[in-house]
Amino acid sequence: MRIFTLMEDTACAPDFVCEHGLSFYIETNGHKLLFDMGQTDLFLKNAGTLGIDLSAVDTAFVSHGHYDHGGGLAAFLNINDHAPVYVHEKAFEPHFSRKPEGIKDIGLDNALAASPRLRRVSGVTEIDERLTLFSDITGADCVPQGNRTLYERENGQYVPDRFLHEQSLIVREGDKAVLFTGCAHRGVINICARAKELLGRDPDVVVGGMHLFSPSTGKSEPDERIRAVAARLADTSSRYYTCHCTGPHAYDVLRETLGDRIAFLSAGSIIAI
Repeated sequence: MRIFTLMEDTACAPDFVCEHGLSFYIETNGHKLLFDMGQTDLFLKNAGTLGIDLSAVDTAFVSHGHYDHGGGLAAFLNINDHAPVYVHEKAFEPHFSRKPEGIKDIGLDNALAASPRLRRVSGVTEIDERLTLFSDITGADCVPQGNRTLYERENGQYVPDRFLHEQSLIVREGDKAVLFTGCAHRGVINICARAKELLGRDPDVVVGGMHLFSPSTGKSEPDERIRAVAARLADTSSRYYTCHCTGPHAYDVLRETLGDRIAFLSAGSIIAI
């Protein structure tokens, strides 16, 4: 399995563009997958630089209903005419962020909600013997404090986002299982625990953001909370590749505990599992 970071907040080389967003292209023996699509169409440019033909993607996913993960959906639908796009059934509901200037809409483009290409799912979805999508997180350990600035709407009122629209993906190839977390708003500890229940063991590799940095406030989680996450991750047998909403400071703190078991991904990064 090879994983290409098509978009992230930083770039690994001047040849690649970056923005606040996330997108991964995943190539296995049986699939060509796209997991998230960044904030705009810039992920297409990085795909071209990497020599990736996204028109050949067979299955795509949007991890949750925020613009920095699904903002490039229209661009993908335009260049790929066949791949189903799996979204949570609540992904197109309104989502908001509290900024210094006020409440801002950070949801997906509702003009795309009726696209026949979308596959709306919830709970656990076994796409095939290699792909499992899940959103049924029940744990509440080390849930990011940064979630406090994020909202959904209920009966015309802004209420704290419960992140029921967030889903994660397990990709299996051979004897390896890789978990993709998107932003892990429900808490990376809880998502990894649910993946372990589904797999019967820890994932070999976990890839994605951990939401230990809040773009709304510009602050990382307190160091003691980051260390608590690191200690729990250290008790697993997984290796971690993180990025995006984890933030550089939190990454440095995680690395104090996890050492070489964790690495940071930027736009243009390629890893082989």
